[in-house]
Amino acid sequence: MGIFSLIAAFIGTPELGIAYLPIVLPLMLKLGYDTMTATGLVLCATTLGFAFGITQPATVGIGHMLADLPMFSGAWYRAIFYFLIQCMCAWYIMRYAARVKADPASGSNFEVDQELRQMLTADSSEESFTSRQRFAGIATLIMFVGVIASILKFALGFDEISGLFVVMAVITSLLVGFSPNKICANFNESFREILVGAMICGIARGVSVILESGNIMDTIVFHLAEWVGHLPQAFTAVGMLFVQTMFNFLVPSGSGQSLITLPILIPLADLVGLTRQVVVLSTHWGDGITNILFPTTGYFVAILVIGRVSLAKWIKFYFPLFLGILATATIGLVIAQMIELGPF
Repeated sequence: MGIFSLIAAFIGTPELGIAYLPIVLPLMLKLGYDTMTATGLVLCATTLGFAFGITQPATVGIGHMLADLPMFSGAWYRAIFYFLIQCMCAWYIMRYAARVKADPASGSNFEVDQELRQMLTADSSEESFTSRQRFAGIATLIMFVGVIASILKFALGFDEISGLFVVMAVITSLLVGFSPNKICANFNESFREILVGAMICGIARGVSVILESGNIMDTIVFHLAEWVGHLPQAFTAVGMLFVQTMFNFLVPSGSGQSLITLPILIPLADLVGLTRQVVVLSTHWGDGITNILFPTTGYFVAILVIGRVSLAKWIKFYFPLFLGILATATIGLVIAQMIELGPF
């Protein structure tokens, strides 16, 4: 969880959870845990690492640019709460995992877990770990590090990252010894598993398109900002946090939210005496913590599909942690407002 969250905290790619889960899921099942443990481990580490990120560009970088703040300033304060939140997540996941280890039937997704465990047992009885598979595993690790380095160096977009992962999959399959027909069959099977999530993402995106094309989005943002402006000064930053968490349902993109809301919230903050650093912090935190709560977030739905976890079961699992994280973020913003957290 520490490794996954650090990558997200510094480069801002929670979508990499789609690549992590196929590796983590069979490992967790083999170790006696379940699909919810694997899914929670990946989603909480990547998304909350992103949400409380230190130098991630999508919300912190763009926010500082729009607010005319030194780029990635105030990192010490964000690092403190990043550490607190990650400790909270690790404790939450480990407590659940220990319970499942002691009593597998207590798992939130027990029926699916049993089916997957049977599949893994059948696969392990029919196959042994060959030298070609070992070589392919080493090659995958090297290529994965190369992909991360490329993202950092060349600021690759999602299309380029997706293409690199496809290339990785083809090269690894060839190293293992799969024929072209087998590789295509594996891709078809994977696409079938992810198709439901892709359809949900498309429908959810339609909500944003309607709101933007109908010129409804600006009206919503205006009235939300007006509501925040009427709050007592001590709770202005907290109001911005709650506004951003709700707005994330309509616009799940962190950079998109920053571009829409910050031009309205920053002048409002100047009027009420709130530092711009606190404004960026409230929008940054508010965006991230609901990315794995609302089904309008594409990678979130895709990871649930890969992990075979339903949205209802995930919400039941995540919601107590979400409330704790929201309370921690609220306290953090109140402290930041009290100390008038500035550019440095």
